[in-house]
Amino acid sequence: MAHVAGLGTDEGDEEPVTPHCGRTADGLPRFADRPLRFEPGTAFRFSTFGWRLVSAAVEDAGDEPFFTFMREEVFAPLGMTGTQADASPGAIPEQAIFYFPRFAADPRYGPQEPTEIDSSCFAGSAAFLSTASDLVRFGMAIDAGTFLRPDTAEVLRTSQTLASGEATGYGLGWDLETVELAGADTVLAGHDGSLRGGRVASFWTWRDRGMVVAVLANTAFADTRSIAVAIARAFAL
Repeated sequence: MAHVAGLGTDEGDEEPVTPHCGRTADGLPRFADRPLRFEPGTAFRFSTFGWRLVSAAVEDAGDEPFFTFMREEVFAPLGMTGTQADASPGAIPEQAIFYFPRFAADPRYGPQEPTEIDSSCFAGSAAFLSTASDLVRFGMAIDAGTFLRPDTAEVLRTSQTLASGEATGYGLGWDLETVELAGADTVLAGHDGSLRGGRVASFWTWRDRGMVVAVLANTAFADTRSIAVAIARAFAL
């Protein structure tokens, strides 16, 4: 969860298309035999494989499919009706069409629709569709202590420390960023998200002010982070 285990990550467009995974554990053989990038605990390196492994652990502990667990234990209790797994073929009602620039991040040549892929094997690393409103509901529930105990949330959003004593600036699934808000340097907890190599989402919480900001885009390489920070600064004033 802290990205210090030494596991690798998906290689973007160079990564082969994955098959369908009936259970999250079905996707683990894909990287089970790959060597570690470094000794666990000695470095920080973002890893989607790590979150697939976490998802498999949740599935095993919950004794039911991971996506079912998430729907029944997280999304439904929080009223996140617009959030679901992108793990089955076919159109999803009211789903926005996703685009990405034809050549890298340069929009001058127009957008194109991506090839459809089965995201089931990505599990908790990249297999959910959501809305900005649902992400705000999630963040507010975490901040209010109504979903997780406050001390649990504090552990998740506390920077991890490497064996060298260096802080990573990253908790357990939560990125910690320092930005200027209302004239003061302030730590925001949250995450940016990318798809096909380009940023498409930003989700940030400011617990002391009871503020959560979520910005989503249906075009890769969108500058959602700058928009999210600008919104946070406006409300902070």
